[in-house]
Amino acid sequence: MAGELALRRRSRASRSFGFTLMETLVMLVLVSLSVLLMFQMLGAYRIARERAAAQAGDIDRQALFDAWFLESVRGLHALEDAPLEGGASGFSAVTLNPLYGSPGAPTPISWELVAQAGADTMVRYHEDGEQRWQLPLRDGQPGRFAFVDSQGGLHDSWPPEQGMQDALPASVALLSGAGTEARLRLASVRGPLQPQVVPFQLEQE
Repeated sequence: MAGELALRRRSRASRSFGFTLMETLVMLVLVSLSVLLMFQMLGAYRIARERAAAQAGDIDRQALFDAWFLESVRGLHALEDAPLEGGASGFSAVTLNPLYGSPGAPTPISWELVAQAGADTMVRYHEDGEQRWQLPLRDGQPGRFAFVDSQGGLHDSWPPEQGMQDALPASVALLSGAGTEARLRLASVRGPLQPQVVPFQLEQE
């Protein structure tokens, strides 16, 4: 009698420490659901990270474009044999602030807007007759260049049709977008607007 009681107690103890088949299946289902949710969260995090990286890259590129445009226009240099010529779609001139050349060296540059059907307008930068880079102008509408003279007048081309005494405009503007999304990038020329006149030159042997 005592032996049977001992065997029953041992069997009950062994049952209490094990898992039944139903408990194991439930646990496997819970683990699989947890893994599924984890992978979904990782996928959403990856997509959000890629979007944030792309937006940050666009912001960085736009900031660089604004800085490069500002610096190249600030360094415009007036030369008699290489005057600034421009219109709504672009302009060419000589600058002392080239993006790839040595600072202070007169370098021919050009900025160009190229419209594309069903896509953003491309901004292209040329230096020494070679295209250096291009960037989409993501402002919703085709952009255009405008030129401001020393009196504050706005012109669609340079030199203006009526003729001006200054070889360079006082400022160059890039207008893009429309309505509330309109954007103005304005860069002023730092140097003289006329070619420098040398009163005398040293004789060269």
